[in-house]
Formats: sequence, structure tokens, C-alpha cells
Amino acid sequence: MSDPLRDLDDVDGLVAADHDGLLRSAATSGAHVRAVAHAVSEGALASLADLHPRAVVVVTGRSASARRAAEFVVALLASHVDVPLVVAPSLPGWIGPLDVVVAAGDDPGDRNYADAALRALRRRAELVAVVPVEGPFADAVGAQPLADLSPRLPVDTRFGFVRIVAALVAVCTAFGAVRTHPAPPALADVADLLDVEATLDHPENESFRNQAKLLATRVDGRAIAWTGDAPAATALAEHIAATVFTVAGITSAAGDEAGVLAHLRVPASAGSAVVDAIFYDPDFDDALPADRPRVVLLTTAARSWAVEQRTAAFGDVVVVTEEAGPLDDAAAASQDDHGVAEFGDVPADLAAYLTVAVRADFAAAYLELTGVAAR
Repeated sequence: MSDPLRDLDDVDGLVAADHDGLLRSAATSGAHVRAVAHAVSEGALASLADLHPRAVVVVTGRSASARRAAEFVVALLASHVDVPLVVAPSLPGWIGPLDVVVAAGDDPGDRNYADAALRALRRRAELVAVVPVEGPFADAVGAQPLADLSPRLPVDTRFGFVRIVAALVAVCTAFGAVRTHPAPPALADVADLLDVEATLDHPENESFRNQAKLLATRVDGRAIAWTGDAPAATALAEHIAATVFTVAGITSAAGDEAGVLAHLRVPASAGSAVVDAIFYDPDFDDALPADRPRVVLLTTAARSWAVEQRTAAFGDVVVVTEEAGPLDDAAAASQDDHGVAEFGDVPADLAAYLTVAVRADFAAAYLELTGVAAR
């Protein structure tokens, strides 16, 4: 465990305390996405180009991170890809030669992946490896061909979400005979944006203009509930809550927007109805509960204005988007709250969501390195 510090702007102290390479690992998401893009450009998924599969089945084994990444991709792309996307911890029994099986995760020793590979190849389904091709998984595959999107760079599994998402998006968009409308942004372009975010989140950037450090201070010392304004944003919120715990040891919760915001309502005097925080009157109502959670709500810049208007009455809600800072008045005025963005997730949101994921990775690293988490 890293030596505890207290100053987020003590650059030398942060670097010296980072014995586990947390900041370096958080900064590699762009490189992992670029590695997936390069693998695709080199023909790693060429065997899928002419297929119109009956289903794409993502086997996540025991990996909670892989499961969350797969659920995020399903939430973002399922309604835009003309093929069913299925997520399961082990291979379903109905798999056949018309299906594509993706083994996604970080532990090649998980027997669920070896079993999935054996049965998928025996039944002549197409097999894609997002898990490292090593150990029992490699033994199960043997010399048989497979589409290889296994990691090309060292991976800290606590920061593997973005890599798995990129690989799954690559698979979903590799089928020339399957319509994807609209198409998500090119992975190489997403990688560039993630590198920019990593640069902005570098420890040398002071807290007042470093969004990762700012997010860390907002999580410090509070009960936190993470949520999103759309299905993929909610899936991302669940991933971030888990990352903050696995990296920094801070326990927080995640859930859908309606359920999370319901807990920000203020209990009135005995026998009275529950009232919203905007109607709270200290002269007549009970004191605010000391343990009321702070809500961190994830969305995109295109939807942020509508979200902020909808949540203004709930008090302690922090809206987080991919923007490097708050929108100025002109930018806010340009947001069309009657536009397509109101309807939730679209594939173009991929870059925005992964940018927020990288920022949260850095925030979790800063929380660990500053010793904020309760030991």
C-alpha cells in the first residue's frame, strides 16, 4: 500500500509515494485503446468481416470488471447494432456455428474461459480472445485459429475497464454484414482524447484546474452515491464506484438516477410528508441528516444543461461530464435541451464516457496516494 500523504499538489510526494505505479497505470488507457485499434488495422478481426452472426456472446468469467465493461457496451450499443449482444459468466449451452464468442477479462487461469474456448471451437463458433492467451485458456485454444485482441501492453487489472470496452466495441463494429447506425467514433480518435485527458490529469497540474484532483476532493470525507442519466452512464457509474473501492478503499454506492436522487429528499417533522431539499425550511423542518450522501451524476456535455436543471432541487448533486471544466455562459446557452441528446445514450457518447472513466481512474489513484481512504 502506498505511503499516505495529504497534499494533492505535492507533486514530488505523490510520485514518491506511488510505489504501485497507480498514476502510470491510470494514464495508459489511451495506449490500450490505440493497441486495440492497431490490432484491428492489422487484421486481427478479419475473420469476422463477412459474418452476420446469430448472436455475440461475451463470456466474462469471474471478472466483475469485465462484466461491468460488457454491460456498459450493451447499454451503449445494443439498440444500434443489428445483432443480439449477450453477456454471461460462462458459455450458454445453445452456442453454435452461427455465433461469435468473446472471452473477455484479465485472468487466463479462469476455467470459464478455457471451457468457453473448448466448446466454442468444438461447435465451430468464432472465438475472440480479449483475455490474455496464456495458461489454461491457451491450452484450450491450442493451434486453432482465433481473433486475438488480447492485451499487448502490461495491464493493472484495476484499470482494465477501458481496454475491455475498446475491444468489445471493435468486435461489435467488425461485421461488414451487420448495420451499426450511427457508428461509434474511431478507436484511434478516442485514444487521442484519452491521452489528452491523462495529460490534463497529470499530478503537475494544480487542483484548481485538474478535474481528476477536483473529483477526488469531492469524494473526500463524504458518503458518495454514483449514478448516471442514461443506461450506459449508470453502468459507468457502477464501474467507478467499484474502482474507487478497489484502488482507494473508499466504499460508495451506485444505482439508477431515480433511486439515488430519492435519498436526497429531506424528512420533514414527524407526521409530515417528505419534501424536496429546495423546500426545506430550518424554522419548521427537522435538521438535515448529517449522513446525507453526495450524488455524483455522470452525463455528457450535450445533456448537462438539462440534467442540471432537473437536479437543481436536490441540493448536493455534482454533475460530471467529459468537459475539462464547467461550461461558460455562452456554451451553456448553446445547449439545446430539446435536441436528440435528451433521449440518452448514442454510440458517439463512447469518447465522452471513456474520458470520464480515465478521470475517475486518476481520482481513485489520488485518493489512495493522499491517504484519504479510511484505513
